[in-house]
Amino acid sequence: MNYSKRLFLFSFLPLASVSLCGCQDTKWVEPTFEKGDGISFVAYAGPTVENWNGVVKNVECVTEHNFSKLSEAGFDRVIALYEGATSNGSTLEETLQKKADKANKDAMKVLEQAEKFGIDYYARDWSFYGMIQNNSYFRKEGIDNAKAIEDALKIVFSSSSEYLHSPSYRGNFCFDEPVYDELPLLGDLVDAYLSRMKELGVQGEPMVNLNPIYVSGPAMGGHSYSEYLDRYIEYVGKKIGYISYDFYPFMGVDGSYIRSMYLANLEVAAQKCQENGIELRTFIQAMGDFTGIRDLTSIADFRFQVYTNLAFGSKAMTYYCYANEKSASEGSFALFNYIDGTYNYTYDLAKKVNNEIHAFEDALTPYTWSGVLYHNANELYDNQNFMNLTSPLKSHPRVSIQSGTEDTLLSTFKHEENGDDSFLLLNFSDPYFNKEDKVTLQFKDAKALLMYRFGQKMIAGLPKDGTYTFNLYPGEGRYIIPLK
Repeated sequence: MNYSKRLFLFSFLPLASVSLCGCQDTKWVEPTFEKGDGISFVAYAGPTVENWNGVVKNVECVTEHNFSKLSEAGFDRVIALYEGATSNGSTLEETLQKKADKANKDAMKVLEQAEKFGIDYYARDWSFYGMIQNNSYFRKEGIDNAKAIEDALKIVFSSSSEYLHSPSYRGNFCFDEPVYDELPLLGDLVDAYLSRMKELGVQGEPMVNLNPIYVSGPAMGGHSYSEYLDRYIEYVGKKIGYISYDFYPFMGVDGSYIRSMYLANLEVAAQKCQENGIELRTFIQAMGDFTGIRDLTSIADFRFQVYTNLAFGSKAMTYYCYANEKSASEGSFALFNYIDGTYNYTYDLAKKVNNEIHAFEDALTPYTWSGVLYHNANELYDNQNFMNLTSPLKSHPRVSIQSGTEDTLLSTFKHEENGDDSFLLLNFSDPYFNKEDKVTLQFKDAKALLMYRFGQKMIAGLPKDGTYTFNLYPGEGRYIIPLK
């Protein structure tokens, strides 16, 4: 069943309205919210230049129409993947200059469109990206220390790099999935970038994305994932102000299952961010690929991931992938096919979900994540994702889960200024199996609930015992603020 086309009817209760049978006094106080920074949705990667690598012969996708579509779908940032590609030169210096020139040319074309729609852009210079990666061309050519990096970046980012001065320039794609032993030198690369931007009078951030928790072996260098995050924070994270990692939860070829460390990765990253005063950024699986992750089949797949990320305080989510070379009939398809410039049906699903979130983001962002509760629907079978959480809450003074027909996650938040509570309730069953979740919560010290469902605001009075039953569709998350 296509839930994106189902009509939802909501009952809206005005403030101080007539009393409902069994409900408390309906005089409650509704909070007001100012416009804030909101929730960011990031396209990886965006519409790209014609024949981007000289071989694929894709059509020109950097058009006003395609960037309008990005904006309409709620995306406010784009990460370059395909732009800037060119061959090496005959020397290190020639290679650096050649790649810098191509990066500037392609970025200027993209930024012309991005500026029209207020979209921020992470450019890609293929020498800066992964410059200090083990066994890279640049490491082999002697860029393996802070001084060599600084010298190289004077060529990569020069006074002729026009794109750096665009109001839509967000930064440069710097490194994807560094291993444990690359982090100290990555810190030097980040230092050199930030210093070079300051010299040029430019505001920009290096985009760095980490490995997920299920990566092990040589990549972790014998260390735990928690130690990997600590080392990243020491050398990089505190300088750029965030943790970003990619975790794709939905696996399966004929069927589906959710990777069992999905919530554990969110939990440890959220905790590290809180401890260090930095931001959490996460990814959304938007396609299947050769690794065994499956294609998305419904709007519920998108909702499930977006609300789960929100449930741990993520305020920026990157879609992998927004654009690739496939159509829906081929499988392993993204939202947009850059080969022929057409859109797959998943574009419309992502658009709907992103804009649902934007509709209530100002009510969400003043609150800080504080923990999660969960409910196993089957008392004899523990959801492995729940079991892998290291420090779930055993209880909460304002709410308890009385029952649920499916596995259910309840995330808790505190207002940053006044300490008020809010909650995010999620149907944590795999959306592939299309199961609805009937959940009963009991609230204390609350007369009503201010709720956001699919982006729609609604207020429901509570009975004297504080119970309320929610019917959650597959993948649905409900944001809840108790009213006194």
